[in-house]
Amino acid sequence: MTKYSTELKIEIVSKYLNHEDSIKGLAKQYNIHWTLIRRWVDKAKCQGLAALSVKHTKTTYSSDFKLNVVRYYLTHSIGVSKVAAKFNISDSQVYNWAKKFNEEGYAGLLPKQKGRPRKVPKKSKKTTKKLELSEKQKYEEKILKQEAELERLRVENLVLKKVAARYPRYPTNKKHN
Repeated sequence: MTKYSTELKIEIVSKYLNHEDSIKGLAKQYNIHWTLIRRWVDKAKCQGLAALSVKHTKTTYSSDFKLNVVRYYLTHSIGVSKVAAKFNISDSQVYNWAKKFNEEGYAGLLPKQKGRPRKVPKKSKKTTKKLELSEKQKYEEKILKQEAELERLRVENLVLKKVAARYPRYPTNKKHN
């Protein structure tokens, strides 16, 4: 059972969207943390009120979908919650997929074997094949990492320019009396 019903979520978000109350006012009124209400509002703005419905089934996502989410997150300078609202998934999923992608690459987004491992290894005549990425997947992974690095460097450069404009250095070749 979920903590908040679909009807309650829709009621709260509708009040906010109709300018009846602020997010913090609604949070105080319903005794719900304001960041949760903000997530609901973001999700409703991106996908409509129907996106607030409670899911009762566990959804399995393909590795291509995960890659698309991570690619969107890395190439756009918006937060995890905005990306999660756009793709109708939880914030933690976006964060975990991005973390796995940064650590393991595309292979980190591939499905893992479920369940407890066998104590005694299964005897088979087949040799186990190591999971390898295709050349295209390796190339896409390399491009994604380079795009993310480029975006990070652009932001860093912008910050340094603003700092330099605000705090100009004294000329070093000027003689003082």
